Amino acid sequence: MLSDSRVSAIERSAWFQTKWAPYLVIDADLCIRALNTAYEDVIAHPRASLIGRMLFDAFPDNPADPEADGVAKLSASLDFVFRRGVRHWMGVQRYDIPDRQSPGEFIYRVWTPVNSPIKEIKKTVAVLHHVQDVTCVVPPAAYRDLAELRSAAAALGRHFPNLPAEAVLGVLTHSHSVVMKSFGAPDAERAEALAKLRLETHAGHPADGT
Repeated sequence: MLSDSRVSAIERSAWFQTKWAPYLVIDADLCIRALNTAYEDVIAHPRASLIGRMLFDAFPDNPADPEADGVAKLSASLDFVFRRGVRHWMGVQRYDIPDRQSPGEFIYRVWTPVNSPIKEIKKTVAVLHHVQDVTCVVPPAAYRDLAELRSAAAALGRHFPNLPAEAVLGVLTHSHSVVMKSFGAPDAERAEALAKLRLETHAGHPADGT
């Protein structure tokens, strides 16, 4: 069970309060226990409206999208983390969010989610849900066809054989988002170079074959 004291310790941590990484803490009952300012900003919902709510009550599937699978895929990922106690990368995931300005309406969003275990005495008691908004890279018409991104990720992933394919895809897609926001236009070369540096950090070694 995730204790209140552990939640408080997480909330006070410098890593949790970073403005660059949106974080949400979900306990074993799938109740939202903590979130940082970066998450509050990117999701456009205030902390007070989320703390203590059940995750999928706060963020249901968009009923207007018959192909919505955000709840199912996130639920499966969280279950994986709780059962196995290891990190799970979800790659690129569409998950529309409720529009607070227009009740009943949803806003199109695409994310690169990563779920990591929070443990107490070797038992996973919560999940740290880390998302990055990559909607600018994947507009609605492009979501169902990520062939170009997946092809580039597969090529990049050959340099990091120990990393999951969805980890490489997520890092590459977010790197495209960072470059687009920083320079105002797409630049595949810059994005792939940035992704390579970030993946070297995740892998703990330089890219193979370079």
